[in-house]
Amino acid sequence: MTLHSALADGIDAFIAERSGELVDLVRTLVGFNTVSVDLSPGSEHRQNEERALQEFVSERLRALHAQVDLFEPDAAALRDHPMMPPWHHWEGRPITVATLRGSGDGRSLIVNGHIDVVSPGDLSRWTSPPFEGEVRDGRVYGRGAVDMKGGVAAAIFALEALAANGVRLAGDVILETVPDEETCAMGTVAVIERGYRADAGLVPEPTRLNFWIATRGLLHGSVAVPGRSAHAEMNQPAWQEGGGVNAIEKSLPVLQAFRALSADWATRDSKAHSLLGRPSVQPTIINGGAFISNVPESCEIDINATYLPGDADQDGYGSIPRGEILSVVDAAARGDDWLAASSPVWTWATDYPPSEIDPGEDIIAVTRDAAAEIGIDARPEGIDTTYDGALLTRLAGVPSPAFGAGDLARAHAPNEWIGVDELMLGARAYARAICAWCGVAG
Repeated sequence: MTLHSALADGIDAFIAERSGELVDLVRTLVGFNTVSVDLSPGSEHRQNEERALQEFVSERLRALHAQVDLFEPDAAALRDHPMMPPWHHWEGRPITVATLRGSGDGRSLIVNGHIDVVSPGDLSRWTSPPFEGEVRDGRVYGRGAVDMKGGVAAAIFALEALAANGVRLAGDVILETVPDEETCAMGTVAVIERGYRADAGLVPEPTRLNFWIATRGLLHGSVAVPGRSAHAEMNQPAWQEGGGVNAIEKSLPVLQAFRALSADWATRDSKAHSLLGRPSVQPTIINGGAFISNVPESCEIDINATYLPGDADQDGYGSIPRGEILSVVDAAARGDDWLAASSPVWTWATDYPPSEIDPGEDIIAVTRDAAAEIGIDARPEGIDTTYDGALLTRLAGVPSPAFGAGDLARAHAPNEWIGVDELMLGARAYARAICAWCGVAG
């Protein structure tokens, strides 16, 4: 549906005249330090300001007469989920789900956004403090400004613009602000497991107001390569005679196996996709050795492996590419006497499923037409990384393309920013898309 001109003008005027309030909202969200916590044993980063942010968002949405569900999921109930790390929990880290009820005769919409951010890294590389939300030259700078607190703020502001113009929607809008997207994505899984569903979803990731409709899956795993400790300054007999074995050196065949598998995937016909890059296996962290004078007795390699929608098993997960990875490492181990006798040991953390949305889905057509009213030419794209709309699509059956203001190329970098003009355009687009999808009552 197309908004009548008076309502469209009223929405645009609200956003234009109160652009400073939209900027302030982004700055407030950026001001909460919500760097993703690492709940693994031994981690020193186990707390952040997610609770304070979620309480702020909840109160903001209650002012719109939304029904707010502010909850901490039960980690024990999700312990067997294939994406759930064994140490993960939500103590002190609640999730907000706010439902704005429509009149009942329209389609429902989930708007899902993550509020966790990555570490700002070396602070000396920032022009202004990363959690200050400094405004200069028409931009809001700060960690999370574009990924994706700016998009969350634009969506909230769109709902406020509708309310200020007396809009009563026909269908429900369910706004979810979730943690964990930058780590294991269990925040959105927890919302799905709580039972929230809608006819479609939109995720205001920084897509340059295009649609992300395809994503690769993601496997996180660790392989422990065994060695045998000994004095590094003493020449060692053969391992069969009790000599030391350097686990770091024994990791080389494993690393070579990863490289060979990636090279195979780079040329295999079944690993080509029109919107996505080729999958690969990347070793990303190596930990080995304990003391400079010791032959290292262990070496652990963490991997980040991607896979295509066509690689997923019947449940939507990565057991097939995981099996290929295990197979090549097993073959490498059989080619080495020590590794054949003392096999590498695997542990697996996250299996993030891939997703693909039919470009003919109605949510894409409706949102595209609504965006075109303000001059946005939204096109379907793939994204080689992951986003939570893939989970809504794959696990909940809610087709949920990403569509939002800003450019992902600025994310995870020093001096991350989003333009004020981008925020305003994103809010205008979301206001129109929500009305077009849900319908306007009366």
